[in-house]
Amino acid sequence: MRSVQTTTAPASRATSSPRPWAWLRSCARGRLVLLVLVAQAVFPFAAFTAEPPTRFGFQMYSGIGGTSVDVRDETGASIDVDLEAVVPGSLRPELDWTALLPEHLCRRVAGAEEVEVAQLDRRRTLRCD
Repeated sequence: MRSVQTTTAPASRATSSPRPWAWLRSCARGRLVLLVLVAQAVFPFAAFTAEPPTRFGFQMYSGIGGTSVDVRDETGASIDVDLEAVVPGSLRPELDWTALLPEHLCRRVAGAEEVEVAQLDRRRTLRCD
C-alpha cells in the first residue's frame, strides 16, 4: 500500500486574496519598473513647477521673450513688415537675429531707411544704403 500525503495551505493564505501588484515590490525587476514609473512622474512635475525656461521642459525657450523688428522709412515713419513673407519660419528666440536680419530686411523691404532688431539684451540698428 502506498500512502498519499496531501498538504494544505495555511488558513491565513487560503482566505486572503493575493495582491495584484505585489510583484512590483517583491523582486528586483518590479522595483526597477516602479522606479521608472516614479521617475516619469517626478521629472516632468519638477520641470513644470520650476521657473521657466526650464531645461528639458516644453517651455524651454518660452520665457526668453521675442524678437522685435522696427523698420523705418526716410521720414522716420514705421513701415509695417510681414515677417512671415520675408523670413521663412518663425523668429526662434534661441537664434541671434541681430546678426543678419537687419541686412536682409534692408534688401527685401522697399523704402526701408533704417532697421532695428532687438532681442533680449542685444539691439542692432542698421541704416540702409
